[in-house]
Amino acid sequence: MSVVIDVDAHFDVPIAADEHPFLRYRERLPGREQFIADNLVGDLLSQVPVGSRPDPATFVPFLPDSNASSAEQATRPGEYAPRFPILTPEDRLAWADEVGIDHVFFNPGGYAFLLQYLEGEPDAITACNDFMADRLEGFTDRLIPVALIDWNDLDRAIAELQRMRARGSRAFWIKSTPFAGMSPGHPDLDPLWKTATDLGMVAILHVGNAPMRFDGGWANAGWESPDSPGAYSLFRYANAFRNHSAEMMLGSMLYAGAFTRNPTLTVIAEELGVAWLPHFVQRIQSLDPAGPWPGELSPSETLLNNVRSSPLLGLGDPNVLDGLIDELPGLFVFSSDYSHGEGNPDPVALYEPQLSAIDPAVRDQFLGENIASCFARMGDALKA
Repeated sequence: MSVVIDVDAHFDVPIAADEHPFLRYRERLPGREQFIADNLVGDLLSQVPVGSRPDPATFVPFLPDSNASSAEQATRPGEYAPRFPILTPEDRLAWADEVGIDHVFFNPGGYAFLLQYLEGEPDAITACNDFMADRLEGFTDRLIPVALIDWNDLDRAIAELQRMRARGSRAFWIKSTPFAGMSPGHPDLDPLWKTATDLGMVAILHVGNAPMRFDGGWANAGWESPDSPGAYSLFRYANAFRNHSAEMMLGSMLYAGAFTRNPTLTVIAEELGVAWLPHFVQRIQSLDPAGPWPGELSPSETLLNNVRSSPLLGLGDPNVLDGLIDELPGLFVFSSDYSHGEGNPDPVALYEPQLSAIDPAVRDQFLGENIASCFARMGDALKA
């Protein structure tokens, strides 16, 4: 077996009150219940008429307990004992060795989603990045911090990429929203994508950064009515099609030419489902003949060159080894989502016996080569 790369684990740690990365902004942060509701159903809930909104506490039981514990560490530091594995960097390396993983990309824990309440505070982004980088210092050849950037300020975003690459980061979060009023595919944003590829960094579109649009009356569905299915269906509606936002993001970057102008750029979609991808690719393919195209690769070939996506069985994704991977072998990449409740502490074994049954080359692509090749083509391969 070749290299195994986990593109989506999470850095959840106990947080003492005096070491919270946003200590100076405490008065602007929400309580536990509001924070959980905002992250589970906030895109929809914010558009529901005020008199129809369920109490935020209604949605707490929808969150896996370890994730709820992460939210408590973020919003009530020092008040709750953590209910997720407490792992030092040495523990995390031991876990990776035990389950057969060579490199782990650590997305931030729940505290990172507090940045939605701190718009216009670039120092908060720096503090959040340093919170994880400080704790992984000395281990980043294998335990790799994923950086956050200011999605409204190009110069600051570029500077933070440069700063965090020096601290061991090889990836950064993006959002499926316009960047400072521009499509992410706009040529004016090419300096961001060029910086990323020059630094050997990939972009990650993670759930929580892919907001849905429920304005214009879509959220006004009479949730408070006796005839309504109520909060359970509000939760379902809010989470049924988060891939739509990802499709808008990827489509804008594809058709505005960002991927063609930056052919070694990689965007990884994480925790946004994978079942929609074959149809998305097929639709792009069906439009390939619709006129001239500036790149050597067709639009659909460009998409498959620049995009990767990670399935998560704990969120209800289909097992891509049962057919999908045969259709799109270069698209799918491996992740654990450990230590979140929908993740798995033994993620390689989770895909057995299918891993042993498929073509070894395709297995190796899924487990690591599809991502390793993205770093190699930028001229900055991951260390063996």
